Amino acid sequence: MMINKLRQHFGIKCTSVYVNSKFTGFINTPLKQMKFCEAVEYSFKMPLRVIKGNLGCPGARQSIGFESNKEQLIKEINEHSNVSPYFISDVLNTIPSLRGITHIDLGLEEHWENGRNPDLYILYVQPFMITDLMHKLAKSEIIPSIPPYLFLSVCGNIFANCYLNKVVSISFGCPESRKNGGIGKNEIVVGLPFKVAVKLANSLEN
Repeated sequence: MMINKLRQHFGIKCTSVYVNSKFTGFINTPLKQMKFCEAVEYSFKMPLRVIKGNLGCPGARQSIGFESNKEQLIKEINEHSNVSPYFISDVLNTIPSLRGITHIDLGLEEHWENGRNPDLYILYVQPFMITDLMHKLAKSEIIPSIPPYLFLSVCGNIFANCYLNKVVSISFGCPESRKNGGIGKNEIVVGLPFKVAVKLANSLEN
């Protein structure tokens, strides 16, 4: 399976992401409110489904399109970061906000989806692996997206950006994702569209 190849090369912190999947088997759908980055961390060990009812993070709800309250989000980020509201507003305007998503399945094994490929993969990798990744992308003439923002890292700069724009996305994390999403001190977040993952897997075998 593709995810096994990615894990063997980049490390075990790798999860598949299916948007609006038709999976009908049992999947853990937490009742408690959680952040998207928190759900990603859980999915490294067990599959789970994110829905509007269990996604409690305002930033993730904005990025995924479950809710749009930009003014309130700016206020909350400002209170936690003491960064200028005007700067926060400008940054949020550059981060994608999706539409039409009902649920996101994280950590599903590919054979459970009856042949449907994941939309993307999210990985937490060590910095030295980024050099290797960038080299392999360059050989395929692929330019990654590396937003410099410290807000909405996993949900916006990785998931929404990678899913909407079909680009490899790299983020250094945000305070919330490093606190709640299990990103280690020596880890960087990567979003890989499925087609790019296939190219990478092929290059690993050559």
